Amino acid sequence: MKIIRCGDLGFKCNFMAAGSKLEEVENAIFDHIEKQHGKELQSMSEDDLRHLKHRISTLLGRSCGCGAL
Repeated sequence: MKIIRCGDLGFKCNFMAAGSKLEEVENAIFDHIEKQHGKELQSMSEDDLRHLKHRISTLLGRSCGCGAL
């Protein structure tokens, strides 16, 4: 079971995405962020968006392999 909260990503929100497949949970949390936090996303640079997606993957256990979870 994979779980990630919107608050874990720095947003002031209690939304939680959960599921057994990584892609399913990643899509659920990013869809929520796009719908509920669109203004914040629009103000982010491409680099910020890349870091956000990396943070989502890392928190769900899909890290770079360095062991820093």
